[in-house]
Amino acid sequence: MTTTRLMRWSGPALLLAGVLILAGGLLHPSAADPRAFARPAWLLAHAILIVSLFLAQPGFTGLYTRQAERAGALGLIGFVLITIGSMLTTAALTVDAFVFPALLASPGAAALADPAGPLLGGPLGLVLLGATATFSLGAIMLGAATIRARVFAAWPALLLAVGGPLLAAGDLLPAPLGPVGAVLLGLGCVWFGVQLFTHTPAAGVAPAVAPLRSS
Repeated sequence: MTTTRLMRWSGPALLLAGVLILAGGLLHPSAADPRAFARPAWLLAHAILIVSLFLAQPGFTGLYTRQAERAGALGLIGFVLITIGSMLTTAALTVDAFVFPALLASPGAAALADPAGPLLGGPLGLVLLGATATFSLGAIMLGAATIRARVFAAWPALLLAVGGPLLAAGDLLPAPLGPVGAVLLGLGCVWFGVQLFTHTPAAGVAPAVAPLRSS
């Protein structure tokens, strides 16, 4: 697949990922609801977010490739971290969606879902912490590199840098702020998706040079 084709298809992928992040974040039951895991919206929201992260992978790849030369080491490290973070977060969402509800529904197994229990207090807890840390740092670094590169508009990069960490740490935020990260990150991905799709350079044009800040 040529770089030009990758960037063109990464646009719709990132746009759709943004729409799904918005939908999943807004549908997600409040973390303050003790019965949130038992509600139908719990599984639906997690399934939507899992799909959104699968779509975001080619989207972030196109976003980085389009500005790789100007984004420098900061952009490369941010891209690697957000890629790893997306994969870890996908795994974490899968556990949240299918494993913890079953544990919490069973009185004999509910202790396994305790933050200090053998699961969250052990290696799984480290994986979940790693997912939050890598996705957050990746979003901040890639967003900052994008602003510095001046290839894309600064606003979606700011939404990525702020919304990514807020979404990753959503369960730790006060209940009214829970969807904020999904809204900000979703809007940023939609914005980037439109820019990638509508301003992909023609074949033979260096992909890391022509700025897209006019959008």
